Amino acid sequence: MKNKTIAALLIVSMLFSLTACGSKEPSASDLTANRTKETDTEPVSETQETEEEKEKEDKEEETEKPEEKEAEKEDTKAASGIVFGSSEAKGYDGFEYLMEELVSTSNTKSGDKKTLSVFVPDGDYPSVSGSYATSERMGVTVNVDIDPYLQYDYQDYTVGENLEEYVQEEIEYSSNLYGVEMGEVKEIGKDIAVCEVTYMEYDSYDSSYAPYYQIYCLKELGDNVMGLVDICIMADETTGKTKDLIEELSSFYEIEIGWDESFAEAKRTEFENSDDFNADAFNIGYMTFELPEGWEKDEDESSYSESVFAPGGDAIRGYGYISIEEDYAYDEGVIDEMLSDLEYTQEYFEEVLGEDVSDLVVDDAGETFMGKTLKMEMKADGDTGIFYIAQSGYSQYAVYAVIWAGEGEEAEQDVQDALDMFFETGKLNN
Repeated sequence: MKNKTIAALLIVSMLFSLTACGSKEPSASDLTANRTKETDTEPVSETQETEEEKEKEDKEEETEKPEEKEAEKEDTKAASGIVFGSSEAKGYDGFEYLMEELVSTSNTKSGDKKTLSVFVPDGDYPSVSGSYATSERMGVTVNVDIDPYLQYDYQDYTVGENLEEYVQEEIEYSSNLYGVEMGEVKEIGKDIAVCEVTYMEYDSYDSSYAPYYQIYCLKELGDNVMGLVDICIMADETTGKTKDLIEELSSFYEIEIGWDESFAEAKRTEFENSDDFNADAFNIGYMTFELPEGWEKDEDESSYSESVFAPGGDAIRGYGYISIEEDYAYDEGVIDEMLSDLEYTQEYFEEVLGEDVSDLVVDDAGETFMGKTLKMEMKADGDTGIFYIAQSGYSQYAVYAVIWAGEGEEAEQDVQDALDMFFETGKLNN
């Protein structure tokens, strides 16, 4: 059992690139190789769009009075009968900012295929796949699905109960949201339920928080078909005409959308005055933390899976760095078993890492903000490595600090101070 646990940890380590296979250098990336090059050479510095043919105007439309036709054009946002689930919606071309898409499902009570017209923003990259359609324009993304995954059976629960469970799960599985406010689920009659959610989302590339307004609508469409509508408004990308697009969506989906131009400033101000906001903290999506003044993210050495921080944001030419990664753990008890026999764990790693690594010490770092944590210290070619593996549920975290060879005791102390601040201020974003 212990061998299995150790093997699992080694696999995770390799996935994290924490043990360099072959060279066995204690590096969380290719930083050691890059450091060597630096001393020898100079730095080098869908979507599928479907167009439906327009049906011929029927005879009744031909005999319609000109003034009535003109009035209908002017009042497209409240066209009679043009609503989600209605047969009259097919072929309708009166919306200025919305386009028609056809979605279908055979997951019905009768077993018959059901095809419906839905309207999404007339954007550059709409996408349609089976029961699902999506598109974005002027900061508004609309997703519509007439065969969504719902927790509860159609027959035994209301649309409100199903929608509430759906929205709560959506929020729970989103780790980079802040200042989340979920409104009360409101049922409109027996067949429609709506729920509003507002939040700030962190963009790690721009290092900024952006305000979002989102409204979910669940509607019974007959024959055991449920239509789920998700309208997401990215406040910082809206324009002066966004409100007109929203009016058309509100008319077709028969819901009141509570966004207006003042939303972004109000939400941002509220968030920045809350306990959730820390202007000094680094945010890497799943985790926030602080580091000493002067430490910055090294964008050149960081990747999608690995975040590297160093003095001045330069891990190669500085005196050291800290690397952080997250991965999925297939066993909740990996760290527990590693800690249960530290003597065995150390002996095993001494054998696996071999002569390239010296002064290896394995220890229990206790319960940190990342969960139960294992600590390893080692040296390789004069470089000092301090390695932490922690686990919270099925999420596993690796934190690796390196002090380059020959940088002295002051450099070691600076990196240790950075680690201390990391653990004192760190928080998981879930």
